[in-house]
Amino acid sequence: MSEQLQLFASLDFPGRSTLMLWEMATRLGVSVRHLLNQVDSGALVILDLKDPSSSRRCARVPIECYRAYIARQLTGPADVSAAFIRTLPPAERRALIRELEASLKPDLPSPISHLR
Repeated sequence: MSEQLQLFASLDFPGRSTLMLWEMATRLGVSVRHLLNQVDSGALVILDLKDPSSSRRCARVPIECYRAYIARQLTGPADVSAAFIRTLPPAERRALIRELEASLKPDLPSPISHLR
């Protein structure tokens, strides 16, 4: 199966491995500032390739992170979300499963909590 998004092919960047924030913002119809806020909140993962002597970001979004971000933004009937998720590459779906399973695990008490 192609790694291009099937359900929302118009939002994908076939053949790309990373995106610049302005490209993503343009495709999604949002501002770069909005995406930077998403990065700061942890909703979007980037590679920050800035020069250590500079305070300016050099952000690149791995295509897998872009696709995961799109998947997390879906709302509406479950069948639409499920159809979209099925178009993601298997490795990305496995990563989403691991993330969901981790979020469902109860917080375990500290091994030394009974000593307090």
